Amino acid sequence: MKKSIFAISILFLSLNIWAQSHISTQSHQAAVSNIFTNIKTEMGEDAFFTSGEDGFVIRWTPDNQGEHYQISDVGIKLISVSPDGNLLAVYESDGGSVNKVSVWDWKKLNRIYQKKFNDSITALSFSAKGTYLIVGTATVDGAIFIKTGEWTIVDKIKTNTSIVNYINTSSTEKTVAFYSPAGSISYYNLSTGKIKGKLNTIQGLTNPVMFNENKFLAGLKDEKIYIINAFTGSTVSSISCHNPIIISNSKDYNLYYSEYDGKNNYTIYMLENNNDDLTVSNPRIVKTFRGPRGQSSLNIAAKDFNNFYFGSGNGSIYVSENVITQTTENILQITEDIYAKILDIDTSKEDFYFLTNKGIYLSSYDSGIINKLIDDSNHTNISTFDENSAILWTKSSNEPVVLVDFTTKTKTNLFTPKSSLQNLRICLVSGKKYIIEIESNSIVNIFDFENKKIEEIYSGTGVQDAILTNDGNIYIAKSSVSNPQVPLLCVNMTTKETVPLSLKGKVAYALTTDGDIIYGMNLISQESGSITYVFSYDTKTKIFKNILKFSNEDSDAFTYLYKDNLYTNIGKNKVYCYNLISKKRFSYNRSASIPKSLYQNKNRVVILNNDGSISWCGPNSSSIIADWYLTNDEQWYEF
Repeated sequence: MKKSIFAISILFLSLNIWAQSHISTQSHQAAVSNIFTNIKTEMGEDAFFTSGEDGFVIRWTPDNQGEHYQISDVGIKLISVSPDGNLLAVYESDGGSVNKVSVWDWKKLNRIYQKKFNDSITALSFSAKGTYLIVGTATVDGAIFIKTGEWTIVDKIKTNTSIVNYINTSSTEKTVAFYSPAGSISYYNLSTGKIKGKLNTIQGLTNPVMFNENKFLAGLKDEKIYIINAFTGSTVSSISCHNPIIISNSKDYNLYYSEYDGKNNYTIYMLENNNDDLTVSNPRIVKTFRGPRGQSSLNIAAKDFNNFYFGSGNGSIYVSENVITQTTENILQITEDIYAKILDIDTSKEDFYFLTNKGIYLSSYDSGIINKLIDDSNHTNISTFDENSAILWTKSSNEPVVLVDFTTKTKTNLFTPKSSLQNLRICLVSGKKYIIEIESNSIVNIFDFENKKIEEIYSGTGVQDAILTNDGNIYIAKSSVSNPQVPLLCVNMTTKETVPLSLKGKVAYALTTDGDIIYGMNLISQESGSITYVFSYDTKTKIFKNILKFSNEDSDAFTYLYKDNLYTNIGKNKVYCYNLISKKRFSYNRSASIPKSLYQNKNRVVILNNDGSISWCGPNSSSIIADWYLTNDEQWYEF
C-alpha cells in the first residue's frame, strides 16, 4: 500500500514568531499535569495553557487550536504564567535527580532563565505584578524569590518558610501568603521581610487555593474538601466527596470543584460565600456530565469566566461552558489523537525505514510516498541489515531479536535476551556482520550471523555502550566507578582480553565509529560543574582527542557519524553538526518537539523528534525543510 504526502499550509506559521511551534488539536501524549487559565490572546480573547508528563506545553485559543512546544523530555510538574501572559515558568522533574525550573518567553519560544535544584519543587508562582517568581522547595529553606528583571535570587524574607505547597501574593505585592502542609498559614511583609502572622490549621492539604479575595483557603485531604478561614486558620466547612478536583483559582469569589463516581459520571459543585463572608453554603450542583473513565478519567481542572477546563490521564483536553444546566450532557473533547508515533528510523539507500506500533514503512522526503512493508506491533527499534531486511528489537525488554525480510514478508527469531535489552547495533568487520548487544547495563554479548550463536564478551556494572571496530576489538563505554576504574575498555573479540584505556572521566557513552576511529561522549566532573566532551580515539595510533566541549550533562545524548559529519544532541534542545575536515560546526533549528535521534543518507538528514514526528534537513544548512507527522490513516501531514 502506497500513500502520498498530505500537506496543509498554514499562512501564519511562516512568521518567525511561530517558526518553532505546531498548531493542531493533537492531545498530550501522557497525563495532563497542569491547566493555567485567565490568559488573554492578542485579540483579547480567553486562552489557557496545559502541560503534561510528555514535557509539552500547549497554549489553547478559543477556536480550540493548540500551539504545541516541548519544554522537556521529562514530566512537567508545575507551571505558572506571568500576569502579562508572556512568560511561562516551568518545573520539570523525572521524580529523581532532575529538578529544574526554567522561564520561557512564549512569544519567542526562548528560554531566558534556568536553575537546577537538588531537591523537588513544591510550589511555583509569579507574584501578582510579575516582579518575582517564587519557588517553594522541599527543604527547610522553603521558598526562594527570583527577581524577574535581573533573574537573580533575592533575600526578600528574613526567616525560612520551611516546605510550602501554596504561594499567593496580594495584588499590591506588599504581602505574601504561604500554606505549609505541616499545618500552617504564614503571612510575610514583602517590604520589610518580616513575618506578619502564622496560623495553625489543618495539616496535609493538597492542591490548596485561596478564594474570595484571599479570605478562604481550600484544600483536599482524605477524600474531603476543607474550607479554612484564612484570617484565623479555623475550619469553616468540610465536604466528603469521591475523587474530588478543585477547579477554582485565587480570582474566584466562590469555590468550584468536581466529583467523579468512578464510572463515567461527573458533577461540578459550587460552595457559595454567604453574605457574612465568614461561612459558605452547602454544595450546590452547577452541572453534571458524562466523561472518560479508567486511566483516561479526568485528573485536573481549572476555570475562567466562560468555561471549565479538564485534563485527563491519557492527555486529552475537555471543555464545558461555565453555565448552570439541569440536564446531564456529554463533555466536549477538544483534542484528537491524530498522529501515529514514529518509534525509530534507519536508512535504506535513498529512502528511510520508519517504525511505528503498527508496522514498518519505507519513505523519503523527495517522493513523499509511503510504502508499508510489513505489520509489526511488538518492537520499538529498527536497525538496517541489508537492502531488503532489518533487525527489530525492543529496548528495556527481553523480547526476541528478530530479522525481518521485506521481500518474503517473513520474520526469523535470532536470539532472546536473557535480561532487559539496553542497546543493540550491527557491526561489519572483515566482510562479516555481527550484533553487539548490551543487557541490563552489565552484560555485553556478540551474535555471529554465520553460526547463529550469541556469546558473552564482557560482564561488569555501569555499562553504557559498546561497539566493534576494524581491528577486531570491542570497545566498551562504562562508568569509571566500577573496576577497572576507567570509562573506556578494549576487549579482544577472540581472546576476551580486557585492556583499560587511558581516557579520564566519570562515564563514557554514545559511541559511534567509521571502523577505525571511535567517537563518543565523556563526562568529567569538576568543582565548577560537569563538562561533557565529544572525543575521538584512533584505534591505530591509540590517540585520544577532545573535539567538542559542552557545559551540559546529558546521559541520553547521542553521537552519529555520516562520512565527515559528526552529529550530537547534547543539551537536548538542538542537534549539532561538526564537520571533521573543515572543523566547522552549526546547529539545526529545532521543531516543536525535542530532537531524539538523527539519520542521514546521501540525499537527506532526518531528525526523529521526541513526540514521534520527523524533521527533514539538508546536511549543510541549519534550517528545517519540513516537519512531518504520520497520521493514523498512514498519510504524511506536513507543517
